[in-house]
Amino acid sequence: MNHLAASSNGLKITQFNMSSFFFTESKLFKKVTIGEKSLSALDTLLAITLLLLFGSIMTIIALAIKVTTGGKVFYSQTRVGKNGKLFKVYKFRSMVEDAEAKSGPMFSVKNDPRVTVLGKFLRASHLDELPQLFNVLSGDMSFVGPRPERPEFVEVFEKEILDYNQRNLVKPGITGLAQICLPYDAKAHEKLEYDLYYIERQESLLFHFLICYYTALKMLTFHKNQ
Repeated sequence: MNHLAASSNGLKITQFNMSSFFFTESKLFKKVTIGEKSLSALDTLLAITLLLLFGSIMTIIALAIKVTTGGKVFYSQTRVGKNGKLFKVYKFRSMVEDAEAKSGPMFSVKNDPRVTVLGKFLRASHLDELPQLFNVLSGDMSFVGPRPERPEFVEVFEKEILDYNQRNLVKPGITGLAQICLPYDAKAHEKLEYDLYYIERQESLLFHFLICYYTALKMLTFHKNQ
């Protein structure tokens, strides 16, 4: 859909007008900044607020999973965080239990047969991500940042993709620039270009706000970037 291209001067946009969507050339984008400690405090405050607002919805989702599929409500998986730290990321279970028991670690794909009927709705609405608010409270994740990847895949990507380890410079996020600009099945090197673009401009408070805004819009409209 949209692409960033590497050049001797860093990253540049070739098909996606970042200035129109994120006002990257505006004074507000460049001048209104936020430091790491202030961002962490803002993340914590926002996570607590959203847990209070969505608490009843999360309870309904948990009951729906129990009634429709039984088994565990939550799904946890080891991911790689800032500075290579391993942590458990939490989601509402959207697949059948023990989905990788026979296959081992593998990427989810479009129309994945392992996804339950309720799971399809949770994924389309991104409601399955709500438990990651607890990851934000624990300090392992931020609201905005590169999506955390599994260590099995990180090991491969760091060998095959130049600068992939640069993603470890910041906390992973519940949402990120790649997630709102690229389709679900985008390749790792395509996502990396957007992740690096964000990392270079991570101090912009407007950038964080707009990424969250477009994420909320995507959730409300069930947009899939296809």
